[in-house]
Amino acid sequence: MPFLDVLVTQKEESFITNVYVKPTNTGHCLNGESECPQRYKDSTIGAYIRRALTHCSTWQLMHKEIERSTQVLINNGFSERDINRQTKKIMENWYNPNATKKSQDITIFYRAFFSTAHQEEERII
Repeated sequence: MPFLDVLVTQKEESFITNVYVKPTNTGHCLNGESECPQRYKDSTIGAYIRRALTHCSTWQLMHKEIERSTQVLINNGFSERDINRQTKKIMENWYNPNATKKSQDITIFYRAFFSTAHQEEERII
């Protein structure tokens, strides 16, 4: 039974979830050859991949959904190189969330007094 964009199927004593695509879906999305920022294109690819990761309950269903999404993206003018790059990046972050986080100390310098240089600038104005 589909609910929102998730297909829930009961199998023996468990439930299996998968991405649900309406039969009327035409497969159109942002065109990969359009004149828009690269981050928009990466976001479109990422949305399809993250949806497969979050909605599919088995590895086989997830793999099948990623293949379907890849074909939809290729049909919309995305390069296979960009799709593979984004897929790899998202899956690495998904399975190793702490590997990409780098802690970096930021030193902030603070002066407890104001310079009087602004008074000179105000006088000129």
